[in-house]
Amino acid sequence: MKTIKHEIKLERSVKIILCVFALGIFLNAFATPISKEVFGIKEAKAAMSGSGTDVSPIHIVIQNWPQ
Repeated sequence: MKTIKHEIKLERSVKIILCVFALGIFLNAFATPISKEVFGIKEAKAAMSGSGTDVSPIHIVIQNWPQ
């Protein structure tokens, strides 16, 4: 009985891109105050005013928006 083996080889650039994505997800999961300070990460805060039941436009206030 013959065995068919199919291999998919990724280009080096694709491997690098996938590693960068994986590293970013890993660092995001374990974000520490030091990394937040180094990379300038700030907590995003948003607030809504109004009851939400009326048809008037929504006014959103965003604090700490990067400039």
